[in-house]
Amino acid sequence: MATLRCALALAACLALPGPALAASWVGARLWQEGFFWDALLHARDRAARQQADPQLIPMVKTLAAQVAQQVANMQQIDAYVKGQQDSLRFAFAQEDPAPSLLVIRNNFETLAKGSVQIQHNLYYLTSRARMAITQALPDPELTAAATQLIGQIQALQLGLNQLYLDTSATRQLARSEPWATDEFFRYGTEQLMRSVVQVQDSVFAVYNASYELHVRSRQ
Repeated sequence: MATLRCALALAACLALPGPALAASWVGARLWQEGFFWDALLHARDRAARQQADPQLIPMVKTLAAQVAQQVANMQQIDAYVKGQQDSLRFAFAQEDPAPSLLVIRNNFETLAKGSVQIQHNLYYLTSRARMAITQALPDPELTAAATQLIGQIQALQLGLNQLYLDTSATRQLARSEPWATDEFFRYGTEQLMRSVVQVQDSVFAVYNASYELHVRSRQ
């Protein structure tokens, strides 16, 4: 049976790195990412339309790697979600399923938090992609980097589709034995389902930004 300890370790892996690792996680950065605001910001943006930041292409490649990391995170969550199905079957076979169901309920909560973390990570990557759009100029190498980024997002969408199917199956299994579950447990299954569904909006957001970046690099 999947343990809460494993699920908690998963949540720790999904969290964004702390200050000590932030620089390595971000990688190449645009100059704009070093400023919240200055008096010349709009003038700098206009200049960027004539001469792209030299870090633009490395930054887009970094974005692709970061999206790939979210794909791996989602696959981890999916594996744990499927593991909960075996745990549920084991619990329902017990004379007193309450202790096992409590562990499973905690696992659901941890997996839901992991899904929300992926959503937040993708919105952060969307903001970086939107900033890159302001620098984008026609460039075959930039087009190739943007194509790579879109490919990773497509893999992310496929992973989300599979996660949704497995979460739905787990939710249905949890509902199949109403005698063993209480309202608190059923809420946990719904919370997990909602957190997975809500990731879709962030996938759309990062895809739309990446597609616009790709289009601008070709014009």
